[in-house]
Amino acid sequence: MTEHSASSTPYHPVIGIDLGTSSCTTSVWDGAKLIVIPGPDGSPTMPAVVGQNAAGRIVVGRPSMSDALPQIDGIKRDLGTDERLRLRGRHYRPPEICAFLLIELKRQAEAFLGGSVHDAVITVSGSAGEPQRRAIREAAGLAQLNLRRLLDDPVAAAMALGADDREWTYAIYDLGGGTFDTAIVRVGPEGVAVLGAAGDPQLGGDDFDEHIVGYVLRQIRERHHVDLSRDEDVRRRIRREAELRKRELSTTETTVLELPLLTATVSATVPLSRRAFEAMIEADVTKTLGYLTAALAAAELEHRIVRRGVDQVLLAGGSTRIPSIRERLTDYFGLGPDGIRADIDPAELNARGAGLIAREYEPALTFEGSRPGLLGANLRLRAEMADPNPAAALGEPDPPDLLPGVPAETPADFRPVTVATRDLLATARDGGRASLRAAYLAFVGAIQAAAPDRRLTELGEALSAAYDSAQLP
Repeated sequence: MTEHSASSTPYHPVIGIDLGTSSCTTSVWDGAKLIVIPGPDGSPTMPAVVGQNAAGRIVVGRPSMSDALPQIDGIKRDLGTDERLRLRGRHYRPPEICAFLLIELKRQAEAFLGGSVHDAVITVSGSAGEPQRRAIREAAGLAQLNLRRLLDDPVAAAMALGADDREWTYAIYDLGGGTFDTAIVRVGPEGVAVLGAAGDPQLGGDDFDEHIVGYVLRQIRERHHVDLSRDEDVRRRIRREAELRKRELSTTETTVLELPLLTATVSATVPLSRRAFEAMIEADVTKTLGYLTAALAAAELEHRIVRRGVDQVLLAGGSTRIPSIRERLTDYFGLGPDGIRADIDPAELNARGAGLIAREYEPALTFEGSRPGLLGANLRLRAEMADPNPAAALGEPDPPDLLPGVPAETPADFRPVTVATRDLLATARDGGRASLRAAYLAFVGAIQAAAPDRRLTELGEALSAAYDSAQLP
């Protein structure tokens, strides 16, 4: 459950991020307990979607309700590839799209904490290879985040349980939107030890959605004698509806997909039962149990841990809410009802584990990345994003006599002098300090235009010199 207190409890500003395929979650230690940071809508998770609004600006975490507005989801599956994704009339590399997600998560964390955030621990699929991990490191740099650790999902899930006086052996079953990880782990006073692991970075709840999409398209073909399987707009609409109805089937026996006006002549109403859905995903669920068997085999070979030696199964990932998955796991291990742990929200589990690891790192005073061009790239990405301020998003102009504020993207080295200059100029009554005002406007304008790093440094130093001169008697 998401918690937020208005108290003055000091937060530890190193955040934990669960970077998921379909959603992302962020957590922070408040000095006494771990808190999952809510988004602007109060939800503990942010949809992992990057889209475009009607004004052509990048919008993050808000799925488009219009088929006319493009969006990219499931970017985690493309990390480590040479894929090029088109948005806003240009092509982006997967780490750039991922960086938009991290920039928004960083922005939300800073708004929640009321201060700067420069550091993060980020989760990664345990089955991810070096190309995927390298892409996440690049995305973190583009977001101006010091990546303190890439934490494998199964380890994050186990860490969320906290320390215990005795040793427990858990089977981690982590089925998210786009990846599956499983591991046999030992948790005790000495920490977490992975005894065996397996997984598939291309298997998850998104595949379940696709099964429903295929089923609906077959129903439409049989009823309306038209094949819409090649129409991407239609597939996107069906997929959106499929995800909603899939979630319903975790608590109800039947549901209905309502799809009005898929085309000018085709509308569809397609009933779907839980039993039919479970039959669709049976092969995928069986595949996950195969990976679980492989993880157990590794644990037995290296540590003599057998199936009956597993104390409990720990569920992570939103797709584990599907009842048949829990039933299959109960049968697989021969455990009673208490053997399947779901007392921590599966959608928050990995973020909580990452947050507990994050508290071990000291927060930095600024972003420490030194690769040339990172700052300029960060500013360019931020400049393409829609303003989170609703009034600004509507395009309302600033009053002409209002001095522009200090941009959120202001380089940390120059933020203090920029804030001080803004405060000083705001009190100028006689239009004086023209040189200081000109230096301030030039620097702020360069930030907003995503100028290269070298140019920003030059203008920042010029502003510092002008501020120092203004302080002389």
